[in-house]
Formats: sequence, structure tokens, C-alpha cells
Amino acid sequence: MVMPAACADLVAEGVIEASLETSLTPSPVCGTFIPVRLTAVRLADGRMIPLKPAAISRCEMTVAAAAWMSEALAPAVAAAGGVLSAIRIADSYNCRPRNRVAGAKMSEHGRGNAVDVGGFELGDGRVWTVAKGGLPMALRASMKDSACTRFATVLGPGSDGYHEDHIHVDLAQRRNDFKLCHWNLDAGSAVASRKDKPGANAPAASAESGAGGASEDKEAAAAAGTAETEPESAPVPAPKGSAAAGKAAQGKGTAAKGTDAKGTAIKGAAEKGGQSTNGQAKTGQTNGSKPKSAQDKSAQDKSAQDKNAQDKGGGSKSTQPRQSQSD
Repeated sequence: MVMPAACADLVAEGVIEASLETSLTPSPVCGTFIPVRLTAVRLADGRMIPLKPAAISRCEMTVAAAAWMSEALAPAVAAAGGVLSAIRIADSYNCRPRNRVAGAKMSEHGRGNAVDVGGFELGDGRVWTVAKGGLPMALRASMKDSACTRFATVLGPGSDGYHEDHIHVDLAQRRNDFKLCHWNLDAGSAVASRKDKPGANAPAASAESGAGGASEDKEAAAAAGTAETEPESAPVPAPKGSAAAGKAAQGKGTAAKGTDAKGTAIKGAAEKGGQSTNGQAKTGQTNGSKPKSAQDKSAQDKSAQDKNAQDKGGGSKSTQPRQSQSD
């Protein structure tokens, strides 16, 4: 196996440090290509800056990534107040589906056509990372502009929930050379939420993109999970004795109240031994009235009717419904 000419020339010129990656086993799923292991790039000031770890990709991606790092990223880091000493690589060649979601389309990483940048190490020991808004805003803006000009796909924080800690760039081939550039520079430390979770038997989601771009990544991710909605509960009929039932039986309650008053008067008369209102004693019978025994029976009947009316009208304490509870 011989290194492609484009990469071999850059190595010969001292522009990059690279070698053939011989440890990879060709995979029919991910296709065959000549993998190049990029370990360092030379900056304009002559310094050779290492990649940690080395980025493995096909030669075309190696050439594009090396040019972006030396011509755009290093000057942008310097303009933001840092001296670049190393470039952190989050992912490169990886034979896997998009976003590591089982059943999704093949990632451009699986074709050796993508590189993810996770951050930068500086000469003074500082580390600027993409995660949690760790890059200065000026650096973010410069990186996005240069990346979206050079690559077919750029995905960063705020794009789809899978690129919150790195910048994905690839050379996906699309009709009419269509390009995708999704990176919310204001995402800061607010991590975009993932709308799905990979299957239990799938690897954890991480660095990724693919020929379909961010929109297709989202569709593949949506297919991995389902949204659950809790149905609304049906209205519960008002139990007998409740406020609603009592209101409906208001007329009956009114009638019962009147009967109650009458029954109380009769009962009171019976308890007084049949005395009339003028205080004259009777022998258990008033003028035109029923005998005392009949009055007692009538009072008992009325009392039973009053109790029944109160039960129906919600007046009885024992018939009050217990307030429903919801979980």
C-alpha cells in the first residue's frame, strides 16, 4: 500500500507529519480507502503542532484538515489571545452509524471523510475546549466562518444535541455541492438537549455526522426513540350528595325545608300533650284535629320524610362524598 500522492507530497515538503495507518482492517461496510494518519501540521511561524490523538482519514480529508488547521485555526487562536501548542481531536475514522445510533445511515466518519476538533492546548498551559462555551467568542466566529467555507458539513454546539463538545467537519458529497453549516455560536454553556436516546444495545452517542447532514441526523435519531404523551382523563360524574348533585336537587331541598318546618310544629304540639295555642288543655284532641295517637303517627311519618329529603338534598353529613385525589 502506497500513500496517495497528494499526502506524500505534503510530507516530503515538511508541511505535515503523516504516515499510512496499517493497523486498520478494511471493512466492506465502511468501504475501502487508503487511511492516512495525520500526526502534526506546520504553522506559518515554522512550528510543528501535534494533533492529540492523530487524525486518521482518507488523503483528501487529511489535506483539507491540515490546511484548515495551519491557515485558519492557528491564526484564529492567536487573534483570541492564545499561542497554539496542540490541537485536540475528538474523533476521526470510525466505522459506525451516524451518532452511534443503531440502524442509522453510515457516518462520514465510517468513510474516513470526517474529523472532529474538541479544543486547543495553549503554550501557557491553558486549554480551550468546545464544550460548555470554552472557546472565546471571537475564536468561535472565526472557526465557523473558515470551516463553513472549506467543508461540506459543519456541525457544532446547538446543532442537534450530538455535537456539544466538538466541531464536526466533513467532505460529504451531495447533489449540486450542497453544504450544511449548523453551529449556534451563542450556545455557550447551555447544552442542547437530545430528543432521543440510542438503543440499549447501541454505543453511547458522541461525535458524528454524515452525508445527509444535520437534518438527516435528526431523523435517524428520532427513529431511535418515541415520544410519549399522557392522555387526558375523562370527566368524572358528580356523585350523589356532592355540590353539583345538591344544586340539581335544589327544588326538592326547598320543599323538604318547608315540610321540615311543618313537621317540627306538629312534633312540638305532640310533645306538649296536645295543648292548643290558647293554652286550654285538651283530652288528646283539638277542635277539628286528629287524636293524639294519630298526631304522633303523622309526626313520625313527617320526620321520616324529612330525613329522606335531607339525604337526597345533601343535608346529611354521612352522604358527603370524599374529595377525589389524583396522582
